[in-house]
Order: sequence, then C-alpha cells, then structure tokens
Amino acid sequence: MLRMVYFRYFNRRIFSICKKHIIIFILLLSLFYVYYVEILSHVYNERNWFHIECSNTSKCLKILLVADPQIIEHEEKDIWNHLRFITKYDSDSYLKKTYRHALNFAQPDVTIFLGDLMDEGSIATDEEYNENLNRFFNIFPKQDDNKHIWIPGDNDIGGEGLERITPKKINRFMSNFDQADVIEFEQVTFLKVNYLTHSVPKYKKGNFYNTSMINIALSHVPLMFVPSVFVEKVMSHLQPQLIFAGHKHRAMIISTSAFLRQDRHIVPITTEYNKVFKFTLGLNDVYEILVPTCSYRMGTENIGFGYAVIENDELKYTVLWSPSRFHQLWNYIFVLLMLLVCFIIIKFYK
Repeated sequence: MLRMVYFRYFNRRIFSICKKHIIIFILLLSLFYVYYVEILSHVYNERNWFHIECSNTSKCLKILLVADPQIIEHEEKDIWNHLRFITKYDSDSYLKKTYRHALNFAQPDVTIFLGDLMDEGSIATDEEYNENLNRFFNIFPKQDDNKHIWIPGDNDIGGEGLERITPKKINRFMSNFDQADVIEFEQVTFLKVNYLTHSVPKYKKGNFYNTSMINIALSHVPLMFVPSVFVEKVMSHLQPQLIFAGHKHRAMIISTSAFLRQDRHIVPITTEYNKVFKFTLGLNDVYEILVPTCSYRMGTENIGFGYAVIENDELKYTVLWSPSRFHQLWNYIFVLLMLLVCFIIIKFYK
C-alpha cells in the first residue's frame, strides 16, 4: 500500500515537472514563430528580389514606386469595430516594415507615391486629416524633400463614385504635399498628370524621340486603358516615353505605338512571373507601368513596391513583392488554436 502511494506521488511529481517543461517549450516555440513571421520572413523574402546594377552611377536614376497605401482611417467602422485599433496598428506596422525593407534594398534617388495615400482622406475632417497625416509620415518618413514626389488619388481629393472634387480638398492636399507639377532629376523630367481633374502641367511640348531628356508622366489613374480626349491631350502635348500609374492595385506593363496608339500589349506581373523587364525608351512604343498596391487591406493577394532604374535611354523594372500578410494572419490563428488545444490537453490529462 505504501509502495503504491509512493509511486502515485512520484508519477504526479514527474508529470508536473514535464508539464512545466512542455509549457515552456510551447511558449518558446510560439515566440520563435512570431519572430520568424515579423522579422525573418521579411529578410528571407528579399532573396526573391532582383538587384538592378548601374553601369554608370552618374547617369543612373533609381526610382522606388509606392502605390495606394491607403492608411486606415482612425475611426474605421466595420463588423470588427471593437478590434479596429488592432487592425489599424497591424496595417500601419506592416506598411512601415515592408517599406523600410524596400527602401534599404533599392537605395532610391527618388521615391514616388502614386496617390491614394489615405483611405478616406477626401471625406476626413481637418482634425482627422492631420492625425492621419502624422501617421502617414511615421510610416513613410521624410528623408529629403527633393527625394519624394507625391500625387493625389481619388481617396485623397475625391473623384470616384459620389465623392466630389472640391477646391478645399485639393488645397488641403497641396498644402501638405506642396510641390511643382514639373520636377527634373538630371536627364529625367517627372510630369504630374491629374486624370481626376483633367489637368496637365504647363510644359514645353515634348519630343518623344529626344532621349537626352526622358519625360515620365505620373498619374494615379492609368491613362492607356481607355482612350479619351484627355489622354490624347497628354500624349500629344507631353509625349512621354514612360508613364507610372496606380489605382488598379495590380501590376502590369502596357505598351503601344507612341503615335498610332491602336493596339495595346499587356503583360501582367505576378509573384510567379516576375523578372527584370528591360526596355529601350524613345524608339517606337510608349510604356505605362501599373504599380501594385503595397497594402494588404486592399484585399488583393499580390502586394509590393515598384522598382525602376533609368540609365541613358534604358529602362529596367521589377516588382519588390511583399510577404502575404493574409497567409501570416491565418497561420497565427492556426497556431493560437493549436496552443489552445495543447493547454487543454495538458490541463485535463491525468
């Protein structure tokens, strides 16, 4: 009888010690998984990016392109209203982290934001707008005013659906992102085109075949999808060799004859089909590059940043894809469920 009591005590003691070690092991494993997802996965993801080298750094312009970050409004209303602080924090943190990695990788001479900087910038009050503006510059910190170009999107000044464009919205954007509509970087001239207000910058008539100065049109809304009188005005007056645009949340390259503009050739870019695309500017075709959204909140699977290098008349372009946050969040849910099951088993097992 005494021996039986001793063995029971001994077995319980051993189980108690083992249970502690199992709990510690599970917690350490969970912490390592969080570390892998939040830090190591981004470092590992950079291995899939393509380096673009310059032959002559003095004649080379590196460009990082950011499209549709659409930072979440402070007072977001949805079915997860009680969790809006967590969703806002996670979205901001993810954008800041992926942008920092892209910035360090590309080491750009200029970073271009292609509109829709805020999710509800066009309908925010001045107080909400200023608060979101501080968050925006916390996520995308200024390094040098000469190294950034901003253009407005429909979520910034209106223009889509029933959201009207007003002088107040335009002035509010311009007062916080004050820049000229024509910006020159040595052999490259950036021209801000606003499809929403149908405005074209004042600029001497371009020359498509003169590649001593490359003309690049920047537009939030793509120009070459649907022909229009405004698009013809842009193409005939500015004669850009290259166009960068966002809005569609997808990555693709559209090319067409610079002057005939009848047939359009579209090349989708995905995580499976990505490389360094190379083009010679000023020969015959004009190219429009659609940059994907960098925010997972837009509901699209493939998100990332555009990376372009222009050297003389040569363009090289690739997409710096970001890790899928949706996959990471689903994996977090799976891990939490597994942890819950493990703790239940440990607690009730005898």
